Amino acid sequence: MRFPQLNCLLLISLLTLTGSPLADNSGPNPLQPATTGSPRDTLQGFVETLNRTHVQIGKIIRSYFASKRLYLSAAEQAEVNQALQQLERIRGTLDLSEMPQALADKLAEARVLQLKEVLDRIDLPPFETVPDATDMRSREFRQWTIPNTEITIARVEQGARAGEYLFSPETVERIPEFYRKIQHLPYLPGATAGWYERYRYGGGGLYKVVPYRWMNALPDWSTTLLLDQPLWRWFGVAVVLLAAMLVYRLGRRAARAWVSYGANQGLRELWAGLVPPALVLVLVPLLVHIFSWNLRLSGAVMELSTLALWAMFTLSLTWLVWSGSHALAESIVTAQQLNTGSIDSQLIRLGIRLFATILSITILVVGAQHLGIPAYSVIAGLGVGGIAVALAAKDSLANLLGSLLIMFEKPFRVGHWIKLGDTEGVVESIGFRSTRIRTFYDSLVSIPSNTLVNSTVDNMELRHYRRVRTVLQIRYDTPADRVEAFVAAIREIVIDDPSTRKDEYRIRLDDFGEYGLQILVNFYLEVPDWQTEQEERQRILMQILKLAESMHVRFALPVPYDDTGLTRQDNRQSD
Repeated sequence: MRFPQLNCLLLISLLTLTGSPLADNSGPNPLQPATTGSPRDTLQGFVETLNRTHVQIGKIIRSYFASKRLYLSAAEQAEVNQALQQLERIRGTLDLSEMPQALADKLAEARVLQLKEVLDRIDLPPFETVPDATDMRSREFRQWTIPNTEITIARVEQGARAGEYLFSPETVERIPEFYRKIQHLPYLPGATAGWYERYRYGGGGLYKVVPYRWMNALPDWSTTLLLDQPLWRWFGVAVVLLAAMLVYRLGRRAARAWVSYGANQGLRELWAGLVPPALVLVLVPLLVHIFSWNLRLSGAVMELSTLALWAMFTLSLTWLVWSGSHALAESIVTAQQLNTGSIDSQLIRLGIRLFATILSITILVVGAQHLGIPAYSVIAGLGVGGIAVALAAKDSLANLLGSLLIMFEKPFRVGHWIKLGDTEGVVESIGFRSTRIRTFYDSLVSIPSNTLVNSTVDNMELRHYRRVRTVLQIRYDTPADRVEAFVAAIREIVIDDPSTRKDEYRIRLDDFGEYGLQILVNFYLEVPDWQTEQEERQRILMQILKLAESMHVRFALPVPYDDTGLTRQDNRQSD
């Protein structure tokens, strides 16, 4: 398919609806909205404003081509901007409430010009016969349809524009269908002939970079259509995408280089992992702007590319929030010099991750609305998906809840010595699914959090006093007065030691054992940890051992006595 060589009138359309800022405040009030108080106001304002603007821009462009300048003069550009401001007002006659927000601005341009093409080919009733505000107040239904068409102007019943008469959402949706049905019909007198086609295939978005004269001199092959886009437009798309890929790769390479220099590379890798989604967040709006407003992609190509890019933006923002929460949590844990497996560290991670989850869901819902997916559909989908995940991961959720209970109740911490059934050891880490205990055999036991919560945990680390209980067995042939002195001396050792509890001890001759006299030694140490407990226990026991040596008290061996009162070993020696 071929499109005719660009001409002066084509370049008129290249400027249309570019959204250029108003350069001069003279002329009509730029803040005045379109008059939409009745079907008559809406229809008449739509037709007359577009006709007037087309003539105004045409006059300016003809003046430009009569000169030898590459670009419009400042005065000409100001006049064009004033005319374009009026076209911005015309977009306000369309009810775009049911159009995806991601496409609304761009599609509104095409819908305005397509509707103008339709109205330029059909017989419109005289404007004075179109109902005004007074006529509409007397009607049961607050809408009016152009005779012999399905083009309807209806009253907006709610929202910020309630009470205005706009081309209805159904009409706006069906404008491309109406255009296809009438595009073979001839124009009526006074029509802005070919405006939409020139807008559709032109390159007006490049007017600030590429002079109009150069665009007018494009070779014939560059205007050949491929997927309803001129070839020069596809060339521009390829250049822009290659530039974007180059920026993306350079950004990732710079992030990797940053990780390799400096300490704490693990934390640096987490932050460097945020660079790819951050680059996408920067590049996507630029690509959307260039594709829509500079290269002016149109039709299905424009809609598909715009929706795909904004979907990437939404997913990348969700990715950035989720990954950023992990990097932030680890940075806080590192800055506070917390144990990475401690409950405090896990609570920091959990709190930040919970906030990130809520924010991510909000981003997905808002992003879906921006793409035209109703929020209730997204929420319902998330709800159904959540139920399915909950059923499939029931045990995992139970372990997660168990971990939360452990983190909030804090029955133990990392480094505590605990007993759980047959398992005894030091807590090494507390995770969201399980707790890991390093046993005294140096094995690592992982206990699911749900099991841990439903079991009895004996935390040896939280003892205020550490009990020391032992039974000393001394020989039966030890004199009674020496036994009594020995017990009293042990009691003095315990009382005089600075690490023992003074009001709770039991040191006495306790029983006649099978092998010897049993002396109960039971006291409590007031020490901060297990290591200190072992040191103090050894020191006191060593004092008792030295005391026994000094008092010539011999400990009994596990060799029973026979009926003669002598040990079997003594009997063998006597034999």
